[in-house]
Amino acid sequence: MRRMPLLLLVLACTSSRTAMNEAQRPDQEQFAQARAALDAGRFDQAADQFAAFLKQWPRSDLTDEAMYRRGQALSRADKLDEAQAQLQQFLEQRPTSRFKEPAVLELQLVQAKLSKNQEAAQALQKTVDQQREREKAEGMPRSESLRAAAQAVANGGPSAPFESALEEAPAADVARLVADLDRKSPAWPMAALKLARIQLHTGDRTHAGELAGEILASAAQGPAADGARQVQQAVQGAQAPKANLIGIVLPLTGDLKGFADQALNGIALTLDLQGRGPLQVEVIDSKGEPDTAAEAVATLVQHGAIAILGPLGIPEGLAAATRAQQLGIPMVSLSRAEGLTALGDDIFRDMPTSSAQAKAVADYAQKKLNAHSFGILQPDSSYGDEMSRYFWDAVDAGGAEVRAYEHYPLRTTTFKPFIQQMVGRAPSDLAERQQYTEESEKIAKEITDPYRRRKALAALKGQQAPVVDFDAMFIPDSARTVRLVAPAIASEDVITTGCDVKELEVVKKTTKNEQLRTVQLLGTSLWDSPDLVDERSGIARYVQCSIFVDVFFAQSDRPATKKFVEDYNNAYHRLPGFLEAHAFDAASLIKKAVEERHPQTREQMRDALAGMSKPLEGAAGDTVFGRDREAQKPFFWLWINRGVIEEFDPEGPPPVPPASGPQQQPQKPTSSG
Repeated sequence: MRRMPLLLLVLACTSSRTAMNEAQRPDQEQFAQARAALDAGRFDQAADQFAAFLKQWPRSDLTDEAMYRRGQALSRADKLDEAQAQLQQFLEQRPTSRFKEPAVLELQLVQAKLSKNQEAAQALQKTVDQQREREKAEGMPRSESLRAAAQAVANGGPSAPFESALEEAPAADVARLVADLDRKSPAWPMAALKLARIQLHTGDRTHAGELAGEILASAAQGPAADGARQVQQAVQGAQAPKANLIGIVLPLTGDLKGFADQALNGIALTLDLQGRGPLQVEVIDSKGEPDTAAEAVATLVQHGAIAILGPLGIPEGLAAATRAQQLGIPMVSLSRAEGLTALGDDIFRDMPTSSAQAKAVADYAQKKLNAHSFGILQPDSSYGDEMSRYFWDAVDAGGAEVRAYEHYPLRTTTFKPFIQQMVGRAPSDLAERQQYTEESEKIAKEITDPYRRRKALAALKGQQAPVVDFDAMFIPDSARTVRLVAPAIASEDVITTGCDVKELEVVKKTTKNEQLRTVQLLGTSLWDSPDLVDERSGIARYVQCSIFVDVFFAQSDRPATKKFVEDYNNAYHRLPGFLEAHAFDAASLIKKAVEERHPQTREQMRDALAGMSKPLEGAAGDTVFGRDREAQKPFFWLWINRGVIEEFDPEGPPPVPPASGPQQQPQKPTSSG
């Protein structure tokens, strides 16, 4: 019999908010107190109580839910940064938890609020509110009226009240009732049919089909049997894919339309979108909306697609992936949403995440450039917050430390004050230097002319050496902003051109200092722009020797990349970007799996994607899916060499000298945050 394990599994997915009893364990009691605070709207208190629970009971069977509920409490308390960190930690550490789907939804709501994307936040808020209402419903005590109605049917009473009670009952109550009822009871087939329909609606096709079969075995005729046959037909229809049909979900209309057009251009180089090739393609518009993206996935399943490519955005990507996992169809996503592939075995991704990029830069700086200390200068934006957090985490994990940190408002054009804070040359910092204080007091006493006094004080200030106690500086911002930041760094006598031997010799002679400490500038893919090295602006000399990564580099010498760029340029008369390249690779991975393994079912398609023995020579690098179903492909490593952005091999010798040791300098006051 397979029915009881199935029903117990459903019961296990209900809320832990149960009636307390005298035999309750200590961890259950502590958890219940925290949950009660959450339900009562005392969100700060609930977050603290869940944190205390996790510290005291790290191995409790309630730990998963406590991690999720703490993130939920922080979110509802509008402590968005803490909520984001908690939910991301939960998804990374507990990828198979039964709370992962609501945690992903909560995380995306938090990220939408942080990015001040009101439209996305409103859409996600509606979805999260619905999820919370479902949790409340599933957490209610067992419905006595439902059981009474079932007993009335068993005693020969009318079935209408029972059917009405079933329609109103939460899924958990229905599952308990099916588990507890005698299979010979006339109420059992009706309750089991209701549960099978719930399972079908949530995407649990396998168990829905099994339960429908058990209903027919116990009652071959009647309304319940007819309903069970309909469930079986729906299950069989959804499980009959067309081996040559690929579904594509992209935002063909709305704010993301331009990105969808780029992706389709890349896909068209490997899949015939006109249907003239052996592989057929069906493209559905997600409109950039989560609900529409999920509906598109369901439509493609009904049309028989064996796999789905897309979508792009974070909210729509999560919604589509959640639905694809429920319906059991493999999806190769192009969304950057963190924790996406943790949704389940059917979800793959060919788009590097922000966390992977930040970690790669931090790891390279530590392992190859011998950097042990870092400065971070970031914009006040969701991207800046996200990249800085991931970079800082990777620095901590590698045993290094962040010694200077500053952030600046968006659209800032003057960066001198922020750099001064980082290197101890702000007025408040200089006031703590004894020698500077004594000299400034002497000037104030001895020079009475206001003009000459100001000039003397300015000269004294300029003579104060910067306190550079970090080996590298990470700046997660666009090339246009870095064009303004780099000269501001140089103006504070911070040397960032460590690879330029001639310039270093000039500086040594000028400063009469043979033990210069240089700082390595580090960036992200946003640095890969001609704006950064435009010689006409005179900025290139300030970013000389900088190192950053990108997810695609059209000027790369990699053979597969060169071929893709040539083919794309011939077709569209322009160079491709990262989105075209990764869309091309994702489509090529699906095509490779179909042509080499000839899958006839979606399960076989999933196994074909997961089990590729030889990497695809893709536009964005040789690609194969890892155990986490994330595309394993190298980044493009870039550096600036005399006004030219060049690629280098990260496995070989670094293009710049490793970090030099610290020199004797004045102690710098703690940097502001």
